Amino acid sequence: MTFLADLRRHKLVAILRGVPPEHAPTLAATLHDAGIRLLEVALNDDVGFEALRAVAASKPEDLILGAGTVVTPDLALRAMDVGATFLVTPHVTPDVNTLAAAHGLGMLCGATTPTEMHLAMSSGATAVKLFPAGPLGPAYLKALFGPYPELPVVVVGNVDERNLADFLKAGAIGAGVGGAITNANWADPDFERLAEHARRLVHLAHGALS
Repeated sequence: MTFLADLRRHKLVAILRGVPPEHAPTLAATLHDAGIRLLEVALNDDVGFEALRAVAASKPEDLILGAGTVVTPDLALRAMDVGATFLVTPHVTPDVNTLAAAHGLGMLCGATTPTEMHLAMSSGATAVKLFPAGPLGPAYLKALFGPYPELPVVVVGNVDERNLADFLKAGAIGAGVGGAITNANWADPDFERLAEHARRLVHLAHGALS
């Protein structure tokens, strides 16, 4: 199955940002048990790489693992070596897009405007990551599909239980979600609370178009 098909099928990408490496595998397993199948570990710093490496070493077989905040080809190659099979960027990165396509990696490229979206797709992105989607709202997304009806868009940034279904009904093929399902007091994490939020989002995602 291709990365685009995975996005359409599973709809949700859980985003791990700032998760301590010692907790990342447990969180990944918790989210997987709750129904999440696509997981992005943000590479803001070396801690992100350690978290990505830890998840890759112990993840369930059907959990699709990617790296986020990949803004240079060097970061892309390092993420691929650690075990990422898809990449995510916060903005348009033609050189990273080209590298991802050359290595058969899924590529979710950040963009906001129509011009950026065209550049993202023409340089090899699998799909556009509309960021920040929350402040723009479902109406902005819906307007994009007038001139671009076939554009594959994943919404990211302040997407949660309040607006997820509306974004999917407006035409998004999926959503990246962090916050409620990946943020915790890491001195004493409540994984069951995170799992409950994840289960609700999975239910919303798969019930939005039914």
